[in-house]
Amino acid sequence: MYLVTPSQMREVEAAANQAGIRFDTMMENAGRGLSECILKFAQAHHFQSIVFLCGNGNNAGDCFVAARILQSCLNVKIAMLFGNPKTDLSAEKFAQIRDIPILRDKKEIIRAVQAADFVADGVFGIGFHGQLPDEVREIFEFAKNMPCIAVDIPSGGNGETGEIADGTLPCTQTVTFGAGKIGAQLPPLSHFCGETICVDIGVGTSFFDKYGNLSALTLSEIAAILPKRPPDSHKGTFGRLLCVCGSRNMPGAAVMSATAALRCGVGTLCLASVPSTCDRLSFIAPEAMFLPLEMTEAGTISADAVPDLLAYAKKCSAVLIGCGLGQGENVQRLVHDLLISLDCPIILDADGLNALAGNIEWLHEVHAPIVLTPHPAEMGRLIGISAKEVQNNRKIVVSDFQKRFPNATVVLKGAGTLTASTHGITLNPTGGSGLSKGGSGDVLAGIIASMTAQGVPSAQSAAVGAFLHGYAGDLAAKDLSVTSMLPTDVIRMLPSVFLRIENIASI
Repeated sequence: MYLVTPSQMREVEAAANQAGIRFDTMMENAGRGLSECILKFAQAHHFQSIVFLCGNGNNAGDCFVAARILQSCLNVKIAMLFGNPKTDLSAEKFAQIRDIPILRDKKEIIRAVQAADFVADGVFGIGFHGQLPDEVREIFEFAKNMPCIAVDIPSGGNGETGEIADGTLPCTQTVTFGAGKIGAQLPPLSHFCGETICVDIGVGTSFFDKYGNLSALTLSEIAAILPKRPPDSHKGTFGRLLCVCGSRNMPGAAVMSATAALRCGVGTLCLASVPSTCDRLSFIAPEAMFLPLEMTEAGTISADAVPDLLAYAKKCSAVLIGCGLGQGENVQRLVHDLLISLDCPIILDADGLNALAGNIEWLHEVHAPIVLTPHPAEMGRLIGISAKEVQNNRKIVVSDFQKRFPNATVVLKGAGTLTASTHGITLNPTGGSGLSKGGSGDVLAGIIASMTAQGVPSAQSAAVGAFLHGYAGDLAAKDLSVTSMLPTDVIRMLPSVFLRIENIASI
């Protein structure tokens, strides 16, 4: 799903209209796509009645088209919050409505909302900024605990910055038109959008080319990317992952990354680590295999173990390096020798990245696909700037780094995680402050490594992994609070995430 700002979307629509794709056609396409999403949602939940909450702009016009299509199969009502439509196109679509109740009185609208199964929020469009009017907030108050489908963007949300007005309606789904809106992928607005579905309005991808290569993944796109699990599959079908992680003083990082990887469907997993860390994982995840290695006096894996690691890696489909590995010259040598010798895809995290800091040119010696997963401080150490400078220029930093090392996919963690590859930059809308705890990065690394080992290309594995990690974090936050949730809780939520995705794939 392409991402654009509201002003860029308006430019795209204007350019398409000038090229012969009429505004009327785009609105009909948007409304038809909206109606299909609403009907699928209604059928999945056995809903019969819907109220369209409409403003007086073109966002309402999309609602009028959808309502006209749906009136034969649902009990439809249209609530006009600001009187008649003010744009010519919206007024034209409003005039085509027949036999649908039009509600104008506030009390009447509130009663209809209370009686409905769900609502569609088409009050304000992507150009909204400022505060919601009191009368809108009052109506939204009655709808805030109901299932709601946002029309292009939740009303009260800023489609460019991600800011929200007080009273913004939390939505179960957001049906966006043509392309996703950048602000809707950024917190706090991203947490009000629910599942995002992008509807084609008949505008070709060429109209978006001039606005760069920023995109986001939707749940339906992720469902299509995840490895299929046919009835005749076996453990070999889903890859073999080698995790070179952990040390005497940091066994937890290895345990979390490995258990997260197992929960994401990899066929077999082997932890290569110091004996005490292998023992720790064996109690928690008996499904794992182990390669106990020689340990240095500092408690880290000895670099002399590289030949054994490379021999094992020959039968693996991906290698994760770095979680809880420790630091020092021995670890640097271990990481370097693995990076330049491995043939299968690599995921480098945590102390693997610390070993790379100051030795960034090693990446030119790596001939296998590699995913780097730095947080802002780690990225700063890799390129010699402060974490604050990274945060102030996240998109530029990650893009420039990837162009410098084109064999690498870079996952710059943080709010609005960015994944940069040769295919462009993916902005992740999931996750929140509950992930701001030690160990979250280890869980993410394990998820990405599991996807990669199962044959998902590195760039997709990284972007999908960030989404799944954040989504599981969002579920954990709802159950446990952002304060009390832990990275291990995120791992425990992964089955719920995959169950939801599998249900989407089966529809």
